[in-house]
Amino acid sequence: MSLLVAFAAGSAAYHPAAWLNTLFLDTIGIEMNAVNLPRSATAAYSAFVGINEEFLKCLITFLIIKDSKNYETPVQGYIYAASAGLGFALLENIYYLKGLNTEMLLMRLCISTPLHISLALIWAAGINAAKFARCGFLQCAAGYIFVSAALHSTYNYQAIYAGSISESAVKTLTVLSVTIITAFFFIRHHKNR
Repeated sequence: MSLLVAFAAGSAAYHPAAWLNTLFLDTIGIEMNAVNLPRSATAAYSAFVGINEEFLKCLITFLIIKDSKNYETPVQGYIYAASAGLGFALLENIYYLKGLNTEMLLMRLCISTPLHISLALIWAAGINAAKFARCGFLQCAAGYIFVSAALHSTYNYQAIYAGSISESAVKTLTVLSVTIITAFFFIRHHKNR
């Protein structure tokens, strides 16, 4: 197992996640780049994306790495998860390249890329528990996926509903900071078990 395989796992999660995100938008009748959406539609979309993307990243990564001979310690689980988060973010950023101005592209590179890595570190605690505590994937990982999804949803909502790029940067940096602190908490908590 290499970091490249874990990176590919995160990348592999992108396409089904993007397809489901689009299907959700079509189902509720919202255009992807619509402006002035009602807050309820923005909240629903943000929540769906958070749950969808974090669940798929976690599940695909777990299925690919769980039986690897190179996944023998929780630290390796965190490293593989971070690599998967980076793979997902890279593909997502490539997709967004065509429609973003320079400021928004910089925000994606500087804020959403570390966000995806930090979110992966949170659910990595769940896949580590599934692997090393020998409990079922959903039983062990669901709570961690929920925390990641909630933070991801909050990030999306703040990014979509900000009135300006500077307001979006402040709000999303705040969510990123909380996410990084949460990830370090889970890593430290599991290290001391």
